Amino acid sequence: MAKANVVLGVTASIAIYKALEVLSILKKRGYAVRVAMTEEAQEMISPVVFEALTNAEVYTDVMEEIESDDTNITHVALAKWADVFVVVPATANIIAKMSYGFADDPVSIIALTTKAHKIIAPAMNTDMYLNPIVQKNLEILKENGFVIVEPIDGELACNTKGVGHIALCEDIVDVIESSLYFKHFEGRKVIITAGPTAEPIDPVRYITNRSSGKMGFALAKMAKFMGADTTLITGPVCLREPYGVKRIDVERATDMLDALKREISKAEGEIILIMAAAVADFKPKEYKESKIKKSGSEFVLVLDENPDITAEINRFAKENDKNLIIVGFAAETNDLIENAKKKIEKKGLEFIVANDVSRSDIAFGSDDNEVILIYANGKREKINKASKEEIAFEILRRLI
Repeated sequence: MAKANVVLGVTASIAIYKALEVLSILKKRGYAVRVAMTEEAQEMISPVVFEALTNAEVYTDVMEEIESDDTNITHVALAKWADVFVVVPATANIIAKMSYGFADDPVSIIALTTKAHKIIAPAMNTDMYLNPIVQKNLEILKENGFVIVEPIDGELACNTKGVGHIALCEDIVDVIESSLYFKHFEGRKVIITAGPTAEPIDPVRYITNRSSGKMGFALAKMAKFMGADTTLITGPVCLREPYGVKRIDVERATDMLDALKREISKAEGEIILIMAAAVADFKPKEYKESKIKKSGSEFVLVLDENPDITAEINRFAKENDKNLIIVGFAAETNDLIENAKKKIEKKGLEFIVANDVSRSDIAFGSDDNEVILIYANGKREKINKASKEEIAFEILRRLI
């Protein structure tokens, strides 16, 4: 069974090929997709291509009809079928049509008919995009419930560079997916730490760990999907931040602590802090300003303990009268429950998420996880193996 039904409106822009990529990602994520194309778009890419990818007829003519359970009017049938209606790419022309209620092509007529979530991804020349008329039309669409996936700076078809390049396809699909979530965290602040920290030994070497950051990034993505004002503070990782999430990159444990203090100081009201980062417990006692050379003898590295960031932040919040709810993580290789329980009171946690990183199927770098939630009152709750995004949703759901 499909996650949801998406009608993809395609208009005539040089970025039209991005519609194929968005369609491919949607299909991989389990969505059912139908396509509507303007006449001009059909001159750039044949509808046959979209039909091959969707295994369904493309809506190309407002005069055509199809059979359905309760209507033989194509745009009405598709409008009712859709859970989400998205236009990729959205030209200045289709934006103008939709903002003023025109309905003379397959895309604009569905936009006027459907009650589905409506999303557009503009793509056009910089001067055209920044034109006050286009900006006014976008504001009209926003006022009427459309979500705009803002274009980015990039190379444009007119051999210039500037804003107007269509958003990343993964971001467009994330916004589509986000529209289907209840906004339980709207108006609430969520701060998440992710990834490893790296403690420098000399200019070319450092101490770190195997954390990929995937769990923290999944939490940030789900928090944003659920409406939170989300900040992600991450150590060195090779991951793209979720759309709409504020990202702060740090290196050392002390850098992460400083970033947390700054963000908590600025936040108002209740703050949910999820400490998913694998912070280095130790750091070199002495940093060497130049690369350490081989000497032919034993090299001894002396380590100091890093501060306990979670405990430090808990104290900082109390001293500054901040309403902080903290969720911790415990990545253990043995005595999982006992080691995790010791951290709850010490760090002032709402609950701790314990996971066994000795298992190859859920270890650092895996796309899946399996965790046990241990609450301050001793209650335990297991979340069976699932994708890290599913685990992230279940963790956040317990904070609603």
